[in-house]
Amino acid sequence: MNFLEEFERLRLKKPHIGLQCVQNENSPFCQYTEKSKNCYMTFASYTAEDCIYNHRVFYCRDCVDCAQMQKSELCYECVDGVNCYNCNYSVLCRQATDSNFCYDCVNIQNCFGCVGLRQKSFCIFNQQYKKEEYLSEVAALNKLSPAEIYPRLEPLLASVPRNAMYGENNEGSYGDNIRNCKDCFWVFDSFGLHDCYYTYNGDDAKNLYDVTHLGWAEECFEIMSGGNLNNCMFCSGCWYSNNLTYCELVYNSHDCFGCASLNHVEYSILNVPYSKEEYFKRVAEIKDGMKKDGTWGKWFASTYPEVITYGY
Repeated sequence: MNFLEEFERLRLKKPHIGLQCVQNENSPFCQYTEKSKNCYMTFASYTAEDCIYNHRVFYCRDCVDCAQMQKSELCYECVDGVNCYNCNYSVLCRQATDSNFCYDCVNIQNCFGCVGLRQKSFCIFNQQYKKEEYLSEVAALNKLSPAEIYPRLEPLLASVPRNAMYGENNEGSYGDNIRNCKDCFWVFDSFGLHDCYYTYNGDDAKNLYDVTHLGWAEECFEIMSGGNLNNCMFCSGCWYSNNLTYCELVYNSHDCFGCASLNHVEYSILNVPYSKEEYFKRVAEIKDGMKKDGTWGKWFASTYPEVITYGY
């Protein structure tokens, strides 16, 4: 039996928590959510308050059915927005206020059905109106359903030029929907990254490679979900830890190899504690064995069984 098979036996014996949250208050049914209050069915979010049915909302309040929103308030059905207030059905908007059905608009106020506008107000489908005319027209449009509005918006979406990459304040970086990143490649839906590669949903981190849903971390490789990690690899669901390898659901720990469902531990292998000297000796031996049998660098088995579909 190789090491990954031993690790799999350990994982199957240990309980797996239903919801992985950190420092939440009155926020039931929220997964991968941290420091949030009065939230419900809000996932992979940080410092959210009074939010329901969202995915990845950071520093947001009173938002419903939104995804990838930051520093926004009173928003509904919005995606990839920053600093939005009282907006609905809008995508890729920044510094937007009291606007609905807008796409890729920046620093707008009181706009409806607009695409690609900058520093505008009282516009409907990219046409300028006087304030009184705007309020009258929007009052009539608000009586329509989204299904009736979208066909009127489609010609603008098809005719207004779009950016090949959406980003802001980036340097030497390539990906999409990224902000404040430097020297990054193939990163998506991330912000505040430095020297990161192949990263999805990374936040305020450095030197990451092949990770997803990881924030406030450094020197990490092949991580699936976590936060505040340093020098970790092949881990899932770990938080506030250093020097972890092949670990799952390990918290507030350091120097662990092949551990699962632990908190406040150190120098452990397969959940067994060792002295510091013995730990590093055993880890070196395990790595040599894994390299010989070809398992070093491979991901451990999924918690869930493979689903086979037959096309129906």
